[in-house]
Amino acid sequence: MLSPEISYTLASMEPGNHGVLIYDSKDNKREVLFNHLKNGDKDSKLVYVCSEERPDDIGKGMEDFGLDVKGLGKEQRLSIATYDQVYIKDDGTVDVPNIIDGFAKQAWGCRHQGLKGFRAAAEMSCFFRRGKLTELMEYEHALGKKFYFPGMGMCAYNVVEMQAAGCLDMLMPLLRAHGLVILTGPKGAVTLAPERVQPKRVEQVMQVRL
Repeated sequence: MLSPEISYTLASMEPGNHGVLIYDSKDNKREVLFNHLKNGDKDSKLVYVCSEERPDDIGKGMEDFGLDVKGLGKEQRLSIATYDQVYIKDDGTVDVPNIIDGFAKQAWGCRHQGLKGFRAAAEMSCFFRRGKLTELMEYEHALGKKFYFPGMGMCAYNVVEMQAAGCLDMLMPLLRAHGLVILTGPKGAVTLAPERVQPKRVEQVMQVRL
């Protein structure tokens, strides 16, 4: 169950907000990301990008969580995509401007349909698994701490995968590339302002050594 602090943070997100989630388990990831999307199921388009889990499994998880997957799908207000449909092409290229332009067009299109905008949740493990670390940082910095389009995004990073890949040195730069930070790990869950995040606090919550 989400803490009141994180529930409030997710419910208070506004168009333009670019958040990051650092998590240590599938359950913790789903709890935050599904709640993030649930907050927009009445007035926004919802987008989920898979890297770790299959779209069918995410869809089933959403149904179990209480999202009306079939109904939202019929209204064309829910999209569950794979990372190669969004981030990394079949030839291994990452076209950052095109990715951002695609999200922006979706967001503005939602406004034209009378919706508030769109809420996106994305598993980012594909960049580590495919060795696209330079492209990842380029993408996050290009998006900025605040989107120029009416979207609310939550980029989700698996700290266990980052540690296994030897990429924990990227954690602090990634946190500071976003406008809000949520950590959920063995020692609880917290939400922090990026400019105030200290490595010791991250180590304490996530039980890693930076």
